[in-house]
Amino acid sequence: MKISKADLLLDTKSILGEGPVWDWKKQHLLWVDIEGNVLHLFIPRKQQHRQWTFDGMLGAAVPIDNGTVLLALEYGLATFDLTNEKLIRLPVLKNSNPAMRYNDGKVDPNGNFWIGSMHKKATPKMGNFYRVDTKMNTTQHIADTSISNGMAWTSNQKSFYYIDTSTYEVWRYDYDIATSEIRNKQVAFSIPPDFGGPDGMSIDAEDMLWIAHWGGNCIRRWNPNTGKVLETVEVDAPHVTSCCFGGNDLKTLYITTARSGLSQSQLENFPLSGGLFVYESQVKGTPISYFKDST
Repeated sequence: MKISKADLLLDTKSILGEGPVWDWKKQHLLWVDIEGNVLHLFIPRKQQHRQWTFDGMLGAAVPIDNGTVLLALEYGLATFDLTNEKLIRLPVLKNSNPAMRYNDGKVDPNGNFWIGSMHKKATPKMGNFYRVDTKMNTTQHIADTSISNGMAWTSNQKSFYYIDTSTYEVWRYDYDIATSEIRNKQVAFSIPPDFGGPDGMSIDAEDMLWIAHWGGNCIRRWNPNTGKVLETVEVDAPHVTSCCFGGNDLKTLYITTARSGLSQSQLENFPLSGGLFVYESQVKGTPISYFKDST
């Protein structure tokens, strides 16, 4: 098994850095600080870092095909224009329960947005997993989830991987490209408890899964067919939360981390926690799909 090391890119000291997504059209990176209510933007060609603060926890941010960004704020979905900074709240997945928020979202090959809800204190089975289609209609697909995380579609568009962190399992569903439905849940593989909780993930061009491990100080590349670890990318932060492939050749792995849940002694030992890390992979990632707003 190959063991590598990620480097710090930005010392943002995010409370709960999450959800990196590479906009390959604009060649920039978006990610969120959920508990800090912050949206981050990094433009590598300019070495420019920007951020915006909102009035609630921000679970996920994904690019829309019209150039704006879809945000999963704790009170519901919204669109945000990075240029004029205009925020438009949408009557979609509206949430009035202050104990709940949204966590981690991805766009499927058909341009639908998938997002999970969860209790802010991670109370078990308080959340659900939803699909928001291109007309902003919402469908619940998985009930009674605890911490929705890590979503990925295979290159043949026939399988969907999903993580509920508390289960220490990676689930595989059949994905129907014609209907955008998921069905036939199976446990693809289980995560040893001492590896750290499986958090966000990305899929590469070989359909291998790169999983961030909360409490595990690393990203691991897994073969979902055998459950074997192929590579470990060590990170100077205990709580590694997610990753995505970016750059011109989609070989740059961007890695988010968190300070939330760490003791003072852990923060002293790992002062870079909450930063954005980077690792140059030998394997290419896959380009994201954009949310298709057809309303």
